[in-house]
Amino acid sequence: MYFNLVEFGRRVRELRIMKGMKQEDLANEMGVSYVHLNRIECGKNGPSIDLLLALSCFFDVSIDYLVTGKDFKNQMAKKRLEVIMSELGSVIREME
Repeated sequence: MYFNLVEFGRRVRELRIMKGMKQEDLANEMGVSYVHLNRIECGKNGPSIDLLLALSCFFDVSIDYLVTGKDFKNQMAKKRLEVIMSELGSVIREME
């Protein structure tokens, strides 16, 4: 696994658009230049750790999601639900 700048930039762009923001707006909010944000969204630049944290907080998403595209908390919850559903299925079958 490696850090994919293009995919990271795509996720930032999608989150920005979902908030109804222009690049200039997000750049101002993050305290970076429009050019720097544009290069991040195009996959040409990566973020600093500080910017990564700021984006995570601003968009209310995990750093895992921004970096890998996966939300590990949701994956863990899904696995727990699958186990519970399996156990409930066993109980139902035993009651029949």
